[in-house]
Amino acid sequence: MDATKELLWEVGYEAMSPRDIQARSGAKPGSLYHHFPSKLAIAQAALDEAAAVEIAHLDEIFSADLPPLEVVRAYLLLKREAFRGCRLGRLVHEASIEHEELRRPVAAYFDTVRNHLAQSLAQAQAEGSLEARLDPESLAVSLTALVQGGYVLARTFQDEALMRQAADGALALISNVSGSTLQ
Repeated sequence: MDATKELLWEVGYEAMSPRDIQARSGAKPGSLYHHFPSKLAIAQAALDEAAAVEIAHLDEIFSADLPPLEVVRAYLLLKREAFRGCRLGRLVHEASIEHEELRRPVAAYFDTVRNHLAQSLAQAQAEGSLEARLDPESLAVSLTALVQGGYVLARTFQDEALMRQAADGALALISNVSGSTLQ
């Protein structure tokens, strides 16, 4: 399973083969299909596990006993492996994302990101630290897209600083509508 998760992150579903999984894991030929009926089945199981780990990490970040905008700041400034891309978001650029088995764990991860961000932003609004005219749901979608865009730019230009610039830009935008300095 670990070999499959790593290969999905490194090369994606389409470039990964059962032979690659066997070679990486040291599994004997045939043992893969003894446990999983197909490449799709093992990829689904690996993505389910990866999504569960990432979602648990998000739950931990967003349950911190901090003001809501500080929690958003902590999420945006997470140390990320910019050149590798988002462990789950990286797969959306493949045609294989049309497989429900692969799309479901990726969508669950992004739903969790959006929901946590929207809840934190709504809480900040309720406390008066974020302008009431803003839509927390729309802002959460924008912040999610901004983080994913940071990965794309960092990978494209092979410059990790672009990931941080994307986060800094998001924090500047939030600061402009909250009256607080988050950077």
